[in-house]
Amino acid sequence: MRAIPVKALVAVLLALGLQVAFWSQTRDLRAGWEGVPPVPSPKVALALALGDRQFLYRASAFALQNMGDEGGRVTPLRDYDYQRLGRWFRLLDGFDAESEYLPLLVGYYFSQSTNREDVRVVIGYLAGIATRDPERNWRWLMHAVYLARHRVKDMRLALDLAYRAAALDAPGIPLWTKQMPAFVLADVGEKEAARDLLEEILKNPDIPPEEVNFMRDYIDRQLQ
Repeated sequence: MRAIPVKALVAVLLALGLQVAFWSQTRDLRAGWEGVPPVPSPKVALALALGDRQFLYRASAFALQNMGDEGGRVTPLRDYDYQRLGRWFRLLDGFDAESEYLPLLVGYYFSQSTNREDVRVVIGYLAGIATRDPERNWRWLMHAVYLARHRVKDMRLALDLAYRAAALDAPGIPLWTKQMPAFVLADVGEKEAARDLLEEILKNPDIPPEEVNFMRDYIDRQLQ
């Protein structure tokens, strides 16, 4: 210690003291989150992305996926502004209506909010993209029916969505989508109506035998 110049020792002790003081004043600071950002107009958003629609879509969707969970913070989904999120979903969908990234993110991540009104926003988005392009997106309407039945527990909404699914007309949509209203009717105790609907479907001579067997078994076991 005697070999160390006094000025150097004072400088080290001063620096150490400043470091301790700085740490004591900032140890409780955490990175803040101001919530879901405002939604720009399509023109402004595209201008900020320098005209690159794919970059805008992918970068913005990735940002939505990770916002609120930065700087050591984990923000519950119930604290998000879902009305603003819904506007983000519609904005990004306008830049890429074919990608599955955003529907997957919305249907399986943002739908996990414990607030039922939040889940209604998700349902509205999924039903909208299915109606716009049934051949590509019919499965998302099925997912919306599931969310209405089991997450929101709004059977009237679930039945309305199920009838919309049954009315879809596009190549590749499976027969069971037309059976969906019967399943929801059975859930609410309207077994006679459910049976009548399935019997009407069975009048179609082109139904595969395995589907006929399934519906007959369902009628016998579930709709006695």
